Amino acid sequence: MYFGTTPIDGSVIIVTGASSGIGRATAERLARHGATVVACARDEERLQEVAAKNPGIEFRRCDVTSPADRAALIDGVLARHGRIDALVNNAGVGWEGLVEEMEAGDVDRLVNTNVTALIDLTRLVLPSMLERGAGHVVMTSSSAGWIAFPPLTVYSATKFAVEGFVEGLRREVGRRGVVISSVNPGPVATEWLARSQGYEPGEHDTHTRRNPGVPPEWVAAAIERSLRRPYGRTAGVPRIMGLARLAQVQPVRAVADLVFSRTAGTLSSFAKRLTAETTPTDPTRGEYHHSASK
Repeated sequence: MYFGTTPIDGSVIIVTGASSGIGRATAERLARHGATVVACARDEERLQEVAAKNPGIEFRRCDVTSPADRAALIDGVLARHGRIDALVNNAGVGWEGLVEEMEAGDVDRLVNTNVTALIDLTRLVLPSMLERGAGHVVMTSSSAGWIAFPPLTVYSATKFAVEGFVEGLRREVGRRGVVISSVNPGPVATEWLARSQGYEPGEHDTHTRRNPGVPPEWVAAAIERSLRRPYGRTAGVPRIMGLARLAQVQPVRAVADLVFSRTAGTLSSFAKRLTAETTPTDPTRGEYHHSASK
């Protein structure tokens, strides 16, 4: 059945975590297609750089872990534009390592950023969308939300929570005009590993290597495609990542249990080496905002 497409041109779209990586690529792509993009993140300097280079992008500093900042973001956009056509819940953080290596603050940071902030921003934007009978919320999730494995166990748990939220909310609001989608990438070539250590590179930081993965523009394209559809969808990036959902089915799940239980230590060691290669050790470069993994 053909459902047509939803236009991007003229839409008011909030993109969180827009100072770098997937969020930045998404904000720039949507602005090129005629949307008014409200790009938000903690790093105001990098947001200014993004907005300066891209007509159609407004920037607002917002720490999504702050309830006050979340409320101010939604209220401010509604006051300025009168509506919010779409919210791209992209802000998120990672952590790689075994669970016993984590500190309480690491767990809080992952849950607050990846789950609580995402749910609350959606809660705040829903009333105006439901009143208009139109709107779209896209969650940048992860293929780790389909298959949990060390050393991303807690990160995966937060993305499993996102998937559950998407599934329930889609059923809750789908017949009232609000569309709910998620985009689930595998590894993406961003600053994710460095940022998982609390390191926030500057705009022109040449000392941070991107971790291996597909270009963030691939994910941005998938987010755009989702926003153009008048129905909710869950998409893997690249599309082959959708096969990760098979890990939830027996006997594939049993095989995964066996494989990952035997390789947990090896995978953790590999992740630590890769993180060390991509993250500067000089504390005078960039900024560190939380304790690093052991």
